[in-house]
Order: sequence, then structure tokens, then C-alpha cells
Amino acid sequence: MLTTMTSPGVRPSKLLLFHVLLVTAWVILAAPLLSPHRTIEPFILVSLIIVLSCINTLLSFKRQHGLSKVAYTLLFLSWMLLWCQQLWYL
Repeated sequence: MLTTMTSPGVRPSKLLLFHVLLVTAWVILAAPLLSPHRTIEPFILVSLIIVLSCINTLLSFKRQHGLSKVAYTLLFLSWMLLWCQQLWYL
């Protein structure tokens, strides 16, 4: 990735991975709300993840976003909520 960041210790690849994981958790959590039926096209979900991840990452570059404990906690809580939601639907 050809970008420079002023925050020391934050690589663009780590930032991109963080936002892809975060957006993926949010899209999977919102999937039952996006479709009235339990099945939703995987192509739509993947397209939504790619577009939202790119937008989210570009906005974080613009704001000079760094990865902190709060950001990692939000990511962890998003995936724990997703895990609980999947257990509930079993």
C-alpha cells in the first residue's frame, strides 16, 4: 500500500486487516436484518464487506486513525456478539 501514516507503529496492512475484520463482523450481525428470509445471497454479503471495508479504511487514513486498546476491544466485542448470535440461532 502506497500511503504514509504519521502514527508510529501502525502499518497500513494492520489497519486494513482490522477494518476488514470489524466490518465483516458487523455485516454478518446485520445480515438477518437485511433479508426477510434466513438465506441471503453470499455475493451480496461479500460485495457489502468489500465496499464498506474500503470506505472505512480510507476514512481511517484520512483521520490518522491509530489502533488502541479501545479499538481492539471493540473488535473483540463485535466478534463475541456475533458468536452469541450464532449460538442463539442454533
